Amino acid sequence: MSMQDRFSFDTQSRLPGLSFDTVRTTVLSTAKEHDLPVVINTDREIQIETDYGNYSFLRQGTESSVQVGSTRADWLYVLKESLGDTIAHLSPDTASKIMWSDAQESAGCLPPNFQFITVQEVRQIPGGFLRVVTEAETLAHFTTDAIHFRLALPTPELAYPEWPYLSETGATVWPTGAATLHRPVYTVRELDAKTGRLVFDVFEHDGGRATEWARSATPGSRVGITGPGGGGIPQTEAITIYSDETGYPAVARLLAALGPEARGRVLLEHTTPDSKSYPLPDHAGIDVLHHPAVSNLDLADVAIAEMGAFADHMIWFASEKKAAQKLRAHIKAAGLSPKDHYIAAYWTRPAS
Repeated sequence: MSMQDRFSFDTQSRLPGLSFDTVRTTVLSTAKEHDLPVVINTDREIQIETDYGNYSFLRQGTESSVQVGSTRADWLYVLKESLGDTIAHLSPDTASKIMWSDAQESAGCLPPNFQFITVQEVRQIPGGFLRVVTEAETLAHFTTDAIHFRLALPTPELAYPEWPYLSETGATVWPTGAATLHRPVYTVRELDAKTGRLVFDVFEHDGGRATEWARSATPGSRVGITGPGGGGIPQTEAITIYSDETGYPAVARLLAALGPEARGRVLLEHTTPDSKSYPLPDHAGIDVLHHPAVSNLDLADVAIAEMGAFADHMIWFASEKKAAQKLRAHIKAAGLSPKDHYIAAYWTRPAS
């Protein structure tokens, strides 16, 4: 079955200067690393399946081409962007020559997953967070389990912000230099698709660009977002959740959405006792514990030490990047599949 027959949205491009054998080796490695199903694997084609759609790489003489298919336009865009990043690491020259077949119809437009939101209210809530209430242009793609998005914050000193657009090749052109956008990931705390109401919480920490933006935002302020993406509500009856303060809003969303049959526990790491007052929904089957951050013991160490006691639980983990990498590596070394768990880096510790 072709991409056109299987998916509502599809596009293709040649990959100049990139041999099929090189592509095939890279694709198989990527599929293994991320536990992606390999649908087709021959000497003429390799196709992999993702949550957003499929990639199909074809032999074209001494080179190769790619077809991408998805059920949604914004997901197709995400797949193309992800592929562009992969090809750029493999062959920057090839990446610069990608020409998507659907590029001309969208040249000059905003990316399909980009929109503007307008601030309605910002207020402090317990736990050292700012609750930001906004109105989005559309929340049609923000399903009840689509819980993450990225802010797109311009430099405050910039009088006229610049926003991303699609080039004539279909690539996204992001502002650079002084116009570079800060793009942190946040969790949808509340949404109403009919009214466009989108609510999220920002953990206050001095010097953070998102914190400074939220503190200065006033009703009517406009900013960009991309999404939704990532995460979702786990379909499981047994779960152990580990999170530092950056993940508290996502934990709150999980506790509100998990079914009544769910059982497990939440371990929340905090850097200040005030953080423990962040409002969390009650769930009859899930216990919530608090754990002070310790300098020589990260949250991954705690999760690894407890894996044996909760062997039948899904692990949901949100913390610093190196801690997430440590836990993911341990799970793989134990012969388990990272796809059975959610392990995410919500922030990166600055280099010392």
